[in-house]
Amino acid sequence: MAGSLHLTLSLLGVGSEMAEAAARWILSRSTRKGSLLRRKLARLEAAGAITVSVDPRVDQRLLRLTDQARCRLLGGVDPEVEWKRRWDGAWRLVVFDIPESSRSLRTHLRRLLRDCRFGWLQNSVWISPDPVDAFRQELGETGLVPESLTYFEARPVGGESPAALVNSAWDYCKIAKDYAYYREILRMRPDRISGPATRWFRWLEAEHRAWRCIARRDPFLPLELQPPGYLGQDVWAERREAFHEFTRAIAMGAKAETLAAQAPA
Repeated sequence: MAGSLHLTLSLLGVGSEMAEAAARWILSRSTRKGSLLRRKLARLEAAGAITVSVDPRVDQRLLRLTDQARCRLLGGVDPEVEWKRRWDGAWRLVVFDIPESSRSLRTHLRRLLRDCRFGWLQNSVWISPDPVDAFRQELGETGLVPESLTYFEARPVGGESPAALVNSAWDYCKIAKDYAYYREILRMRPDRISGPATRWFRWLEAEHRAWRCIARRDPFLPLELQPPGYLGQDVWAERREAFHEFTRAIAMGAKAETLAAQAPA
């Protein structure tokens, strides 16, 4: 399990593609059965996590992380795509009135709204800058659709600013703390490109856990709705730099192992 996790997280970090030699190096240092490369790759391929193909330019097999697996590892979101989306100026509201006797239904509905990145405006009023189609589909698939649930599309007419609504609906203080912690994890990466592989893998697991916390809380709002001091894009740029170093570490490790295998006995 550790080997497969390290491999998929490594693929995510290096840009979703790597040579089989690099994968072999990762698995050989993640598990005691690194030699079972083909079996592990076959399981990941069957699960839809990777694809394996031959690159005729270099005559070697290439591993690619599927879009589905990449999205799952990132917590169900592609931040850069979300930040760049356009906002049409309208807010979508979900309003419901569920009695205390149906507490489990109310809890389920709130959880689903959070998963779909709605913000809690007040009482049973939730807002989003995006169309509600995806939420309605997910809710319909659960079979738990409250009769009192109503959808609105609205624009403030009382002078309320988008910034005021954003700060009321989402807890950006907690989001800032999540990013600050994640930034610290990024800075805790091994200080040498050629550091031991186990240190890089421990860091990779910690980075993944910290990012998942962000992905659960941050609505990844469009640029024009982001509050002052929002750290998302800056921290994401730091993440790219950290994984650039990680990519170099993998390349150096795989190259050293290849040279060692080719050396005369």
